[in-house]
This record gives sequence, C-alpha cells and structure tokens, in this order.
Amino acid sequence: MPRKNSVTHADFVRADMAKFRRERGSLFILSFGTLPGQKQGDLKTTCVVSKKTALRAVVRNLIKRRWRNAMRQCLSFAPAPSALIFYAMRPASSASYEDIKKDVAALVSRASMKFPAS
Repeated sequence: MPRKNSVTHADFVRADMAKFRRERGSLFILSFGTLPGQKQGDLKTTCVVSKKTALRAVVRNLIKRRWRNAMRQCLSFAPAPSALIFYAMRPASSASYEDIKKDVAALVSRASMKFPAS
C-alpha cells in the first residue's frame, strides 16, 4: 500500500471531529467519510487492531498484513476522496485470508454506495 494512502495521526484527530459513518461487517467495522481539507481523488486507508482483539503482536500483524493485501485489490472501487478506517474485531484473529478479503470487499462496496456524492 503506498504511503500516500496511509492515515496519519493528524488525520485520526480530524476524523474524530468529522463525524464519520460506520458500517459493520463480520470481521471489521469500517468508519468512513471525507476529512476536512481532503483533496479531490485523495484516498486514505488504515487498519486498527487493538490488544483487545488479539493479545499477541504476531496475530495483530498477521491481521494487518492480510487486510493490507486485501485492500490493495479494493483500491480501484473505493470512494475517493475519502478516509477508510477499518477496526478489526475478535473473529478476525482466527479468520483466513479469503474471509478477510470478502469482508473488506463487501464493506468497501457498501461504503461506496452510501458515500455522499461530491
């Protein structure tokens, strides 16, 4: 995933004030919206995996790697300009790559349908 598509700490602060919408999948919760001052065609994505979701860092990193690879394939039909923040839930720690890929694709497509036209 290119660095330009990463959500920075400052973006998290702006996203908190922007009142993003949420979509719930079986493995992830997607928070999405447009950041204040975001350029046209700009897409930012990230995945947050807390210690509550997976205690071991190895498992947290595995979830992030699988999400990152699945998200690469979904970048073409993701709504832009937008910020997509994925929060992993506990079932993601035992999910296969195929399950993560299906959930990410479903959430991105639902978000692009509900995304406000700009």
